Amino acid sequence: MKRHKNVSMLLMLILLVAVGQMAQTIYIPAIANMAEALHVREGAVQSVMAAYLLTYGISQLFYGPLSDRVGRRPVILVGMSIFMLATLIAITTHSLTVLIAASALQGMGTGVGGVMARTLPRDLYEGTQLRHANSVLNMGILVSPLLAPLIGGVLDTLMGWRACYGFLLVLCAIVIFSMARWMPETRPQEAPRTRLIASYRTLFGNSSFGCYLLMLIGGLAGVAVFEASSGVLLGAGLGLSSMAVSILFILPIPAAFFGSWFAGRPLKRFPTLMWQSVASCLVAGLMMWIPGLLGVMTVWTLLIPAALFFFGAGMLFPLATSGAMEPFPFLAGTAGALVGGLQNIGSGVLAWLSALLPQNGQASLGLLMTLMGLLILVCWLPLASRFHHHQQTI
Repeated sequence: MKRHKNVSMLLMLILLVAVGQMAQTIYIPAIANMAEALHVREGAVQSVMAAYLLTYGISQLFYGPLSDRVGRRPVILVGMSIFMLATLIAITTHSLTVLIAASALQGMGTGVGGVMARTLPRDLYEGTQLRHANSVLNMGILVSPLLAPLIGGVLDTLMGWRACYGFLLVLCAIVIFSMARWMPETRPQEAPRTRLIASYRTLFGNSSFGCYLLMLIGGLAGVAVFEASSGVLLGAGLGLSSMAVSILFILPIPAAFFGSWFAGRPLKRFPTLMWQSVASCLVAGLMMWIPGLLGVMTVWTLLIPAALFFFGAGMLFPLATSGAMEPFPFLAGTAGALVGGLQNIGSGVLAWLSALLPQNGQASLGLLMTLMGLLILVCWLPLASRFHHHQQTI
């Protein structure tokens, strides 16, 4: 991996995105205790994640174009302040409805991190360096969901589920201070102030951008539906404790970390890496679905397919993000908003759908992951054909 300039900016960006990532998964081990405290069924608590993902995605559609007009720094500070307010509401509520609303407000705040994870690298890098930077960034970002369930399991065991939100509050305060103190403005000074509709028309008019976007939606949605379902399947389905769920929940995540590293190798051709990513996601979905159809569910029939899908998605995120963002240096905020926003809207819809489907086995989960694998394949085929005919590389 090449050394990068602007390392301090990448580190601050990883910390910013970590808040949003941890807010999504830190309470997974505490779902059973949350359901008991709020007097609802465990499956209903999945709506907390669904609400978060939907607003996390929708808000990015506004943060991105706004950051192209007024700059990256002020937008980040406003978004994180919204998240801090929402977290205070979540800590104090005794109602699932209010908790869902607070989670939605949290997503509205941390959506800014989702945009900046795609926008700032494009501000700072281009070409092969952009692909490498996205690979490094994805590896760094994956550390937070690796740690979050462990932290959540410990906090839930020692102090109760509300301590998970207390931890997020402290982390958010640290991020706001760091960004306000040390982050410079990275928006290109020569960037034109284009109208929002014109920017979206330019992006949606590019068929390659649309294909990469749908692939990224499928990859994140497959990961999210496993995250949303695993707490219920491992906890209620297999009867495991919150600490056991937190440990098992993170086991597939190193595969995504390895996938991001694998995608960042400079000597491998882009189409070859993409084919490996696409195949991994589709095969993983089938491996999750087939045992469910046969009425089988164990720890290993859940975790092995999940690890393979996470590996494929870990490759897909930096590769497809680079492919989507590279042609649009002056629309980086808007392009990042569409990529991040629609990824998370799709993930939220799929997580909500999974909450409505039967949770007494892994068949529903496997079906949804297989459909996402097929979506990724169908979108990659026309792009692969273009690479084959024009011998392009990124």
